[in-house]
Amino acid sequence: MKKILFLLLLISTTAFAQTEHGLLVGAGAGFPMHDGAVYMTTPHYGYNNDVKANGMLGYRFRFLANQMYFLDLDATVGFQWMQVYKYKALLLGDIDKIPEGDYVIPPGESFTDFIMPISIAASWNYRLTDKFHFGLGVTPTLYVQPQAVFDLSIMAKVGYRLSKHCELGLSYQYGCLNTLKHFNDGPALGRRGHLSDLMLSVYIPFVTK
Repeated sequence: MKKILFLLLLISTTAFAQTEHGLLVGAGAGFPMHDGAVYMTTPHYGYNNDVKANGMLGYRFRFLANQMYFLDLDATVGFQWMQVYKYKALLLGDIDKIPEGDYVIPPGESFTDFIMPISIAASWNYRLTDKFHFGLGVTPTLYVQPQAVFDLSIMAKVGYRLSKHCELGLSYQYGCLNTLKHFNDGPALGRRGHLSDLMLSVYIPFVTK
């Protein structure tokens, strides 16, 4: 038991001795994956969701920073504006009445959702070269706008170290849970789907090892 405790203490001491941390900022593109129109008794609505702006601000802790394998822990706040077009979906009987070859855009209305996710992202990374690395991780996320809802995303990312105090990163996250079904208050009755995004980030370490 004493040996195990000593080993854990040694690993912890080594990890914190090789810890760096700093500011993380990013911008990118969101990809809301709508699962199709949700048909209800009345009314029948479909949705087109389009993220217009996507940004992120956070702080990164990097453990075992000098090793081939290292761990990143990112605490971030995101900002997304999603333009939503809501239309009255055609019923099967209505579709049959449309002449073959005609393309009909149903009349509808537009509104904007402001989406604010708060995330803790943990990724395990492998250093391919001194400057270039690849990582995989998970991102538990709490959306506080437009409704409070939890999501769990999986993440893949690459990073390139430009200098001691600057690193560029590109990451893709896919939300595993049906988040959009919770954003249904007000005008967004009946939609469903997943949220994902592609993010370009800049990591600026204040303390380096």
